[in-house]
Amino acid sequence: MRLPPTLTLKLQLFAGALRDQPVKWLIATLSIAVGVGLGLAVHLIHKQALEQFNNGVRQFSGQADLQLLPHSTLLPETVLNTLTALPEVAVASPVIDMEVAVQGFDKPLRWLGLDVFTAAAVTPNFIGQIETEPGNEAQQGDIPLLNNSNVFVSPALKEQLPAGQNTLTTLAGNKSLHWHLAGSVPAAGAGQLIAVADIAAVQWKLGTLGQISRVDLKLQEGVSPTTFQARYGAKFAELGRLETPNEQGTRGASVSQAYRANLSILAMVALLTGGFLTFSTQMLAVAQRSRQWALLAALGARAGSLRAQVLFESMCCGVVGGMLGVAMGWGLATAVVRYLGVDLGAGYFESVQGSVPLAPIDAMLFGGFGVVATLLGGLSPALQTGQMALHQRLRAGTEEAGLQFANKAHWMGLLLGFVAVACLWIPPYGNIPVGGYLAVAFGLFGGIAMIGLVVRALIRHPTQLMKTADLARSRLASTPNLLAVGLSGVVASFALVVAMHVMIYSFRFSLDNWLTQVLPAPLYVKLNSATIPVFPDEFQDKIAALPGVDLVEFWGQQSIVLDPKRPSVELIARPISIEAAQQRLPMTGRTIDAPQAGTLPVWVSEPMTDLYGLKTGSQLELQLDQGTRVPTTVMGVWRDYTRQHGAIVLPKLELLQQFKVQFKDTQGAVWPQENVSVKGMVQRIQQSAATTALAGKIDFAEPGEIRQLSLDIFDRSFAVTYLLEIAAVVIGLFGVGTTFSAMALQRKREFALLGAMGASPGWMLRLIAREAFIASTVAALVGLAIGLAFAGILIFVVNPQSFHWTMEWFTPWRDLFIMVVVLVGMSSATVTLALRSKLNTQLVEQLKEDWA
Repeated sequence: MRLPPTLTLKLQLFAGALRDQPVKWLIATLSIAVGVGLGLAVHLIHKQALEQFNNGVRQFSGQADLQLLPHSTLLPETVLNTLTALPEVAVASPVIDMEVAVQGFDKPLRWLGLDVFTAAAVTPNFIGQIETEPGNEAQQGDIPLLNNSNVFVSPALKEQLPAGQNTLTTLAGNKSLHWHLAGSVPAAGAGQLIAVADIAAVQWKLGTLGQISRVDLKLQEGVSPTTFQARYGAKFAELGRLETPNEQGTRGASVSQAYRANLSILAMVALLTGGFLTFSTQMLAVAQRSRQWALLAALGARAGSLRAQVLFESMCCGVVGGMLGVAMGWGLATAVVRYLGVDLGAGYFESVQGSVPLAPIDAMLFGGFGVVATLLGGLSPALQTGQMALHQRLRAGTEEAGLQFANKAHWMGLLLGFVAVACLWIPPYGNIPVGGYLAVAFGLFGGIAMIGLVVRALIRHPTQLMKTADLARSRLASTPNLLAVGLSGVVASFALVVAMHVMIYSFRFSLDNWLTQVLPAPLYVKLNSATIPVFPDEFQDKIAALPGVDLVEFWGQQSIVLDPKRPSVELIARPISIEAAQQRLPMTGRTIDAPQAGTLPVWVSEPMTDLYGLKTGSQLELQLDQGTRVPTTVMGVWRDYTRQHGAIVLPKLELLQQFKVQFKDTQGAVWPQENVSVKGMVQRIQQSAATTALAGKIDFAEPGEIRQLSLDIFDRSFAVTYLLEIAAVVIGLFGVGTTFSAMALQRKREFALLGAMGASPGWMLRLIAREAFIASTVAALVGLAIGLAFAGILIFVVNPQSFHWTMEWFTPWRDLFIMVVVLVGMSSATVTLALRSKLNTQLVEQLKEDWA
């Protein structure tokens, strides 16, 4: 099939542009592909995670209209009587949903206890199906679904059991309980490791008598869940909260909202870089192909057709980059889900591994982002096409004249700078720092527009031409607009690299300092077994009485939902006093010395101030399980880098004495006396545990080990950012190299004339290398200045609004110096290598164009 003549001509013209600058077009296309690919991968992974999360919510809620959930862990069983008595409730189905240690498995399994009679109307999919294999026949008078020794398992769990095994052994405290495999739960989701048993058996055997995890409610026909919530929400507020399954899905999405948004911004960094490289490539091409445009105009082409040709070439770059990016993103998402799961490296989701479907709408959307980026990059060059008169375009050396708009672009840059500053006052939308990101975007465009002014200010004509460097400066000073356009992509990529690197460096140092303050003890202990989830009180007393122990502290924590639309908050009960809080917690502001009468002193983490409006002196009432209310006074705000959604520290002793509430202690810290080494204390604790159920089940760690492990996790989490930094520097190097290669090739008549005057190819190569050195130094300094400004936005605006914690500013001067040196040095080397084979002494052939 033959292409239309118009399209054929466009492709032929574009093929000529590709032959002139193949590397620069390739780099711009790859940058677009990286941006599209990373953005699509983040989207697909998170979409898969949310889909699995919502599927799980739908599976476990079944046909329930509402669920009564506890504030923290469990509900009293007596609430069932109250619920079933309500006229709006058709069925109230109690559920036990807990993690249980099972022999043969490293991690606890999800164990459900159901009332088969009520579950049949609400969650029938989780009622076990009895197997009819030999040996599984029910005894006379026995009802398998109600047998207190029977359990039904999901297909995925059954596949992990050894062949022929027909029992499961749960481990609770020092007891081993055996369960007979009576059948399966075929409706359980793929990969879900679930065991289902009769609720009475679970309560009896696993120690939850009189307590349940939730109640699934099916309302009478015509009763609205919203109306029911409004009518009875306050009545059950002391025990728990009424939620719809959709509300749980919304809360699940909010858990990783900021995380995925910031990963998506990394993709936008690559797209912006690709867009600016497209702008630089096209603007230079427009200027350098001015005689080509003039010839087409002389042959009858209209200015609109010439502009359309520039946009067409930009679109081709975006289409190819978008297609490559879609393939790259799909492949990356598939690999991550298959080998790492769908938690994006942050531990937010623990879902099954599997394939990642690619919806056509997602592929078209993200591929379209690449096209839009290149079209925006080619818009200004397209508008400049045809601006010069025909006789001007036919003359040699008109490239600079075609870029006269850059002389006044700094006014637009100043305006965009003011807009960027104004955007800093835009409040965040949800957890997304819209104002901060807009400030970065407008600031980047404004900074690029200012390059021409900076070039004219820093590179001026020398008073005399005594050295090669003087000639290089003179040549660059005569073409400031061409140089400003050529460096725009380099400045954009380098500025974004500097901003990200300074932000990550500051975050890492802030994290290191924070770990030093929150890890004051020489030794920390933690249980490594699910069979014994807490340190018994008698063991804690035993450790405290060991010879050589100066101080020992144990603490526990549990989750509580303060707002159904937000993720849960961690309550941490630890031995702490008002006087010791300043030393044990990294406070961020003022504190008060005494709580309000009748309240418990507590200290909240920074996210609590943004998410819940708490501050020093605020009053907060905590509604714990079993209707326990704990009025508190916020004594101060502390920095916490481990719990993004908020944490509250409560004094353990006062909580127990005043409100009879005791959390299960899961961690501890030990301060040995000065004459006792840490290793010696570890041996004494191990000897004390040898005669108890804790033998071999305690992990020991020193602060240095914990700090190093935390920093290693930090580095792995930001590995993709480091890779993007390297990619951006490489893109910048190629950008400088290809820009100067293209500019040098347009100067071949100038080089021929210099050769006729006695200049050798080596001397001309050194001249171009000097020009590249000067230009790349200017680009590095401009990019450094813009990048430091952006780093301030990321550190003081974007990060607090996204993650609700603050950090200190640390400038990595050594790293920045190395980055500038590498950019400048490698740029000069790249230009030299790119042009070594281009310069020769065939002067007559190079001067023929002027003679003709």
